[in-house]
Amino acid sequence: MRGRRVAAALLLVAAAHGFYAPGRRRAATKRHILDNSNDDPIARFERENDGAKVFEKLVEYPCDFTIKVIGKDDPEFATDMVALLARVVEKPADGIEFSTAASGKGTYLSVTIRAPVASADQLYQCYAVLRNDPRVRIAL
Repeated sequence: MRGRRVAAALLLVAAAHGFYAPGRRRAATKRHILDNSNDDPIARFERENDGAKVFEKLVEYPCDFTIKVIGKDDPEFATDMVALLARVVEKPADGIEFSTAASGKGTYLSVTIRAPVASADQLYQCYAVLRNDPRVRIAL
């Protein structure tokens, strides 16, 4: 009983200060969805540069291109990712530099690979091969 009286008193105080109006419902908050599909930076770059791909214009080849791959932590993940890229760039896997870092909870593993790529097509092929591995969550 005392709880109801306290609640009623709080409602009276709120109404007196304009925070609560009996019988009037609060309007739902309008949510605006950010649609930046027309402002995709890669698509914009390609439009503005006569369809040229980003890696064709912005990177000089041949080069050691740094690729970061994040995936489920398993014992072979890092060496498998290096081996995948080694096949694409046609270099021995033991000659490709890489480093690893585990996530805070140990669920994921980040592998940073310095891939010796000869062309933009080869670089795009590296990303395509990485995306096809089901253990890969993201390749940057």
